[in-house]
Formats: sequence, structure tokens, C-alpha cells
Amino acid sequence: MKRTLFILLLFSPLLSTSQTLGEDFDFLLYLSGNQMRDEAVELVKGLRIENDSANFMKGLAYYGAHRLDTASHYYSLVGKASPLHTEAVFFNALSQAHLKRYTAALTTLSEIESTDTAVANLQAFEAAGMHLLRRDLRSFDSCFSLLHTGDYRIESEAMKLLELRNTIADRKDKKPWMAAGMSALVPGLGKIYAGNLGEGISAFILTGSLIGVTAENWYREGLKNWKTILFGTIATVFYIGNIYGSAVTVSVSKETFNNETDLTILYNIHIPLRNSFRR
Repeated sequence: MKRTLFILLLFSPLLSTSQTLGEDFDFLLYLSGNQMRDEAVELVKGLRIENDSANFMKGLAYYGAHRLDTASHYYSLVGKASPLHTEAVFFNALSQAHLKRYTAALTTLSEIESTDTAVANLQAFEAAGMHLLRRDLRSFDSCFSLLHTGDYRIESEAMKLLELRNTIADRKDKKPWMAAGMSALVPGLGKIYAGNLGEGISAFILTGSLIGVTAENWYREGLKNWKTILFGTIATVFYIGNIYGSAVTVSVSKETFNNETDLTILYNIHIPLRNSFRR
């Protein structure tokens, strides 16, 4: 906080209307380039000018601070007549994608009407990424077929998106109910099905041992013996827990895969924008 106040006091003339917006913009880039994101937000809050450039600056500051809803709002206010419009649309769509508003992001991208083949290529690339985030492989393939993958800005990232597309297509989603049913038949089998061999073997040994001890005490001491009741209760808890845990393991595995894949996609569709609009 002290650093923020010091910087804002030091550069307070930049916030006055007597200074050009260009000076504010240069200072904003300085703050952003030095990872001073909170200071950048404080700077744009003090702007007394309301126009396309100011709205773009606010979008840029809030995007850098990962306040994506606010960034999207200000980017959307940049008018079509502004030379910053195309860049604002791209980053607005990316902000929406981070917020998992994929349909809105695609609609935003469609606002770009450029005869520049480089811009159109970047637009198709970003749309392909949005479709991949939606797991709409058919639409991804359609957009990807329009790409000139030799474009240096997207060449590497386009190949990575294609690899991710194939990974998603090849992945066989496992069913939680199947894992639960398998563990009900054989303790630990559902976790092996989920891909956790070690946990499955451990569950089989532990639950099987408890069931075995319970059965032995039942045979020797009878059903009402306290040892039989104790070990039987523990065995039942582990047995039911293993069934539930197997179903949860499958769900968590799927969620983890989707989250990691989404982050990778978002990273790869961000890089070409960063390279195309270097700030």
C-alpha cells in the first residue's frame, strides 16, 4: 500500500487533464511491465478522461490484475472507430474465455470485421481455441482448417492445440457408477479402474483383511462376540468408504484433466495475442 501511494503521489501529474493520455498510457505500460498490477489499477481509477483510449487502458489494467469481469466490461466499450478496437475485442474474448463464458467469447470474436488476412487468421485461431474449451471438436476442426499454420505468430501454438484436440478425442471418460460397482464386487477394483493401481491394491488388502478377521471371529466366537461386532463395523465402514471413494476418484480425475487442459488451452491462445499486440 505504501508503495502504491508513493508511486501515485510521485506521478500524480499524469492523472491531470492537462497531461496527454499518451503519457498515462506509457506509464501504465511501465507499471504493467514491472508487474505492478495493483498500481496500474489505481492509475486508471484516477483517469478523468472518458473515451475509447481510456476504456482500453482500463481494460488493460484490469486484465493484468486478473480482474477479468471488469476488464471485459471496459474492453467492450472501445468503439469500432478506434484503432484499438480489434485488440480490445481479442482481449475481451480472452477475458470471457477465462471466465468460462465460451459462447459469449465466440460472439465477441465475431465482431471483428477485418480484410487483413493476418487478423482473420488470428481470429480463426482464437475461435478454434474457444471451441476446444467447449469440447466442440467438430467446430474446432472447422476453424482449424481455415488456419494458415505457417503464420509465425500461431505456428507453435496451433500445433499444440491440435495435440490437445487429439488428446481430448482419445480420452475415454470413465464412469463413477462403474467404479463404485466394481469396488462393491471386489474392494479396490474401482480405484484400479480409475487409474490408481497403488490405492486399489491397498484398499483390497486392507478391506479384505478386515473382512477376513471378521469372518474368522464370527466362525470362532459367534456373531454377537464383541470382536466380531467391532471388526465387522470397521470392515463395513472401509467397504462402503471404498465404494464411495472409487466413484469420487473417477470424478476428481476427470475434473483435474479438464482443468489442466483448459489452462493449457488458455495459455496457448494468449501467446499469439501477446506477440501480435506487444505492449
